[in-house]
Amino acid sequence: MKHPRLFKNMGISQFFQLPFNVYLARKLPLSFLRTYLYLWGLIYIIIKIRMCANIAVCLSIIRNARNLPMPLAIALCRAVCGVFEHYLEKMVMAYRPLEETKLYLQEKLTISNRQMLDVLARQGKGALLVTGHFGAVEYLPLALAMNGYKIAMICRFKTKSLKKALIQKAKRFGVLLIDADEPKVAFKALKAIRDGRFLITECDEFSEWRFHKQQKVDVFGRTIPRDRTLDFFFKKAKVPAFLTLVHRQGDRFRLSVDFLADGQTCTSVSSIAWKKLEDYISKYPFQWYQIKGASKFILEHSIEPETIDNKADQDIPGTDTVLAPSFT
Repeated sequence: MKHPRLFKNMGISQFFQLPFNVYLARKLPLSFLRTYLYLWGLIYIIIKIRMCANIAVCLSIIRNARNLPMPLAIALCRAVCGVFEHYLEKMVMAYRPLEETKLYLQEKLTISNRQMLDVLARQGKGALLVTGHFGAVEYLPLALAMNGYKIAMICRFKTKSLKKALIQKAKRFGVLLIDADEPKVAFKALKAIRDGRFLITECDEFSEWRFHKQQKVDVFGRTIPRDRTLDFFFKKAKVPAFLTLVHRQGDRFRLSVDFLADGQTCTSVSSIAWKKLEDYISKYPFQWYQIKGASKFILEHSIEPETIDNKADQDIPGTDTVLAPSFT
């Protein structure tokens, strides 16, 4: 292998999606692909050891706020494996045959509380499906679409090959992908909801948060300015909102649906969604792959009531991407 400096500016997603890895993702049996990508991930960890340090800090923050009775070294290993598993699922979703992935999910997936979505689907009404960097989130659009729901999703694509592969697949199973880097993202997303689609977005995309000037939220025991972005969109959409997570259960998956808000009541859906997601993270911390970078945000933006980051003064313009989850 060439000198590690070759990869010093390469993110983990691009690292996993180097051309040879994409080729193997298409060809190898799933069990062999998992082993290979885990080994490939260890190479990345050696080159980018700081990622391990960031995960360790985030685990410490979670442990201080919520009881996590496990030695830090074991917790760190499990969290790193959780990150690798996410990128395996990303590669499977993008590069494996669609029919193979559908059959795999049909065998492995169960949905809890789906009746709430079924009512809206029968009425032809849209909804806001809030999720997080949690569990098998890459399977969420397909899991919903193959159960008959009309889905839209805002994506920011990390590589051109991934964008091409996912757009082609999305069209085949009826999912509308909205590129977060193109104009009028908010307009396209609102139109999708009004057309009766369920729009998927994330509530823990910390880099996209726009801070409220007065309102705060607790993030693992740290006081953080509350995000206005999701609340802004929720008020514009005026549709019910649900937390939807695909969490791993051994070699199976459970898609859980939790009610957040009815679309009429004036409430902070961003605050409610985060607290519910935090409860899931506390139960399954190794399935939260935002763990590899969240500590920086939490530590930088922990505040006293009288202090606020200058992001609080930023308006949300009509051309703002509003929601830009990094599913890809």
